[in-house]
Amino acid sequence: MSIALRSRRGAIGTSWHAIALRDAAERLLGPARVGRGKADARAGRVQWLDVDTGTARGDVRDADGELYQARLELPAFRQDDRRAFLQVARAHPELPARLAAGEYPQQIEIELAASMVSLLPRDGAELSHDCSCLDWPGPCRHVMALLYVLVEAVDDRPLLLLTLRGLTLEELVAPAAPRDRESGPENAAGARDTAAEAPAASAAFDPARTDPARLADVVGEEVAAVIHSFYTRPS
Repeated sequence: MSIALRSRRGAIGTSWHAIALRDAAERLLGPARVGRGKADARAGRVQWLDVDTGTARGDVRDADGELYQARLELPAFRQDDRRAFLQVARAHPELPARLAAGEYPQQIEIELAASMVSLLPRDGAELSHDCSCLDWPGPCRHVMALLYVLVEAVDDRPLLLLTLRGLTLEELVAPAAPRDRESGPENAAGARDTAAEAPAASAAFDPARTDPARLADVVGEEVAAVIHSFYTRPS
């Protein structure tokens, strides 16, 4: 089974973030195999796409029927970059819902620029490639075909950019501030209450189990409904 691109001619990618990914990758990888990569992608030669932390990979069938394993690498954020991204992301409580709905606000990238951080590849050191066809130095037509399939996938699911950078949607939700409680030897009941609540306070955020009404208090009813439906829909 192969992947069919929606784009049949012209540029690939419609959303700003997909176009930005395409343009950055073409600039960093070079124009040599752009035409052949587009032709192969539109011909359905990419058999599958898998996106994981730091890597997008897939099999690409050549004209002679042989399969080649192509790979693009966009490294996960280092600790400092991760911290800078989360600081910006958590200042926008609507961001998880917008990403889940297929939208990556360009304003986030504008704010990240102050820290020289981006979900998109910034320079040649951030975007590398490999293919079993051993077309050196490349990138080969198989890598470029994989790129255009990735661009269309990111067009629909900008969450894939988070995955490549080693982030999850849950991490974008700021942890709730701990509640202030009175303490002291005279309030033994309060101490027991605090101890009983400790495991819940340290538990990881689980959107699938979060009461939409409580989430709405933080991010609003509309955003809460989108987040809740995204995590509770059948897989």
